[in-house]
Amino acid sequence: MTIKTLVSTILLMLMIVGAGLVAPLEAYAQAPNEPDQQQKAMYYSLYYEDFKNENYESALENLRWILNKAPGFPRNNDRNFERAVKVFREVAVKQTDPESKQAYFDSALVIFDTAVSRLKDAEAEVSEYDWIFGKGKFIQENAEHLQDLQPQVGDLYRQAFEMDPTRMQPYYVNYIVADFAKKDDKQSAVDFLETIESTYPDDEEFATLVANWRNSLFTSPDERYEFVSNQLDKNPEDCDLVLEKLELAMELGYRDDVYELSEQVLGCEQSARTFRIIGKMKLDDGEAEEAFTLFESALEQPGGTDNAREIYYNMGIAQQQLGRLSRARTFFRQALQADPSYGPALMAIGDLYVTAIANCGSFEREDRAVYWLVTDYYDRARSVDPTIASAAQRKSRQYRAYYPDQEALFFKGWQAGQRYVVDYGCYSWIGEATTVKSP
Repeated sequence: MTIKTLVSTILLMLMIVGAGLVAPLEAYAQAPNEPDQQQKAMYYSLYYEDFKNENYESALENLRWILNKAPGFPRNNDRNFERAVKVFREVAVKQTDPESKQAYFDSALVIFDTAVSRLKDAEAEVSEYDWIFGKGKFIQENAEHLQDLQPQVGDLYRQAFEMDPTRMQPYYVNYIVADFAKKDDKQSAVDFLETIESTYPDDEEFATLVANWRNSLFTSPDERYEFVSNQLDKNPEDCDLVLEKLELAMELGYRDDVYELSEQVLGCEQSARTFRIIGKMKLDDGEAEEAFTLFESALEQPGGTDNAREIYYNMGIAQQQLGRLSRARTFFRQALQADPSYGPALMAIGDLYVTAIANCGSFEREDRAVYWLVTDYYDRARSVDPTIASAAQRKSRQYRAYYPDQEALFFKGWQAGQRYVVDYGCYSWIGEATTVKSP
């Protein structure tokens, strides 16, 4: 600030004070002579009449007298200070000069900072919680005029929370956590979330708030893994944390941790989800027999069929890994019964038939004819499941190249569009119909 600007500001404040609009901080000191009840009632009546009629500037001088001489009058509470905040705020927003506007807002903030001590000195009833919380709310609600003070809001709400957490509504608790997150102070956010849990152990709304923040504070798998590990150190018997750590370890490829945690999970919680997750882990590691057994156990648990299509699909993959193609198809078909538009199961049956052709090995005309059925499944998958449409289309194009050529069609008497059943020799287990397709 330049000397010229400083002088201008001082002169402006002197004019405002001289006009009786904004009292300097020292003006709030308790006067040595105690006024009588008649004087208190007169000044109170004068300011209150203006206040009631929204003549806020007119109310200032008499209100200042009350704050100075009889702060708790008439009911020995903080009502006069509350009104003073409103008066300064209402006068502030009408100012066109930015420095005048700021001066009035500063006066309102002085009220917040001095009300408790002034009222305690006057032996009036006052809640420190209300004034700390109220200051935060005032700054937040007047963000347009007090933008530079917004970083204080979360700290003020947190101070109020520490005084009396039972009075804090979820919106403001959420604001505190959001403030920690905005400042990238994740550890403080985590510690505060734990405080919330212990303060409101049976409150569903706060439980949801905590769960939502824990899911959003740590988004990357690495961050989340570290966070869950720390939480698990504090609560080693928490099955949800053990299971989440297992899922993250699988995603991050921490195989040693995965195997260590899998036993802990099964000993902790035998649920459909547990068996499903560990079964998938075993399947990915090529332990097909054990994986299949775990998937069977998943289906037997309460709610096991809620994820039927994925479980049956993985059971099919396990059977395929064991070389049992017919059984694998049975489970892929069960996945399709659970969800007829489940593209991966259709793709898997197409893949089974490609494997069957490779196993039969002769690659004669009848072998090539099976590719008609193979592409039927890829085309069906593309048409019903947009999530795998691109992959299905690529595979269909790949295997069209292996269709029987025109000479084979002529030699076998096959006509395009003609019904054709794959149920012979090495493919007798297939027993499905397709149509003859042009090369």
